[in-house]
Amino acid sequence: MEKLCINGRFVDAPSAKIPVTDRGFLYGDGVFETMRSYAGVVFKLEHHLSRLYKGMASLMISEPCGIEKMKGLIYKSMKINTLKNAYIRVSVTRGEGRFGITYKDKFVPNFLIVSKSFEGYPERMYKSGITAKIVSGLRQNEHSLISGIKTMNFLPYIMARLEAKRDGFDEAILLNTAGYVAEASTSNLFIVKNNAIITPSLDSGILPGITRNAVIAITRRVKIRLAERRLRKEELGAADEVFLTNSLAEVIPVVKIGSKRIGSGMPGDITKLLHISYQKEVIKSAVL
Repeated sequence: MEKLCINGRFVDAPSAKIPVTDRGFLYGDGVFETMRSYAGVVFKLEHHLSRLYKGMASLMISEPCGIEKMKGLIYKSMKINTLKNAYIRVSVTRGEGRFGITYKDKFVPNFLIVSKSFEGYPERMYKSGITAKIVSGLRQNEHSLISGIKTMNFLPYIMARLEAKRDGFDEAILLNTAGYVAEASTSNLFIVKNNAIITPSLDSGILPGITRNAVIAITRRVKIRLAERRLRKEELGAADEVFLTNSLAEVIPVVKIGSKRIGSGMPGDITKLLHISYQKEVIKSAVL
């Protein structure tokens, strides 16, 4: 039976409970990280935990335990559930409190670690690519305190994905309040134009993605030109290639945005090169 880790204790999934007054449940008052393990090794674990703990500090959430203990519990979760290739989510809430957003309580944070078997997405998504649309009525606020933090306040992204799915697309792309491209609902975004790569800069209101950073490092190593800057939505349709990055999907090609076919309508050479290079990084980390 699957076991979850709640505040350092492992319990059977059906027995896992949080109080109804937990502020993560009441208000989305918390942060989380999703990551992926390969052959028993969590890729970029230190980077994920660094971002998680920085998010807690920014939101004035107390640390539930030290980073090294959290790391040990993540690996223990995989071991107890006999997992090698896994999806892992770590959630940290401010803790239990009274109803109402103002508070004088001294909170004790709650945290949850979930590990599930994960072998990746269907191969067809990489061979044929996915479709996306720029969603209407939802804007990423690049001036917000939480725009660069992976908080549990995920409703805008949920609504964006629902709109895209309703209209027959796989993914949603959000603009920021200035009308520039921000990110997809669960991914960072890149375009390729004239053999150079462009990705929205951090001041566009995006999450500083772990996979985004890894791909940027690979791009520099293989000497492909790359710019981090504000990206106009018109540049999406004019791109030779578009791809998304996140820890679960790695590097995934986008072949159509709205009614506009991207490039040849098939995954491009640079996208495929970066995905292969990323997988080599994964293999190298697992071997070491």
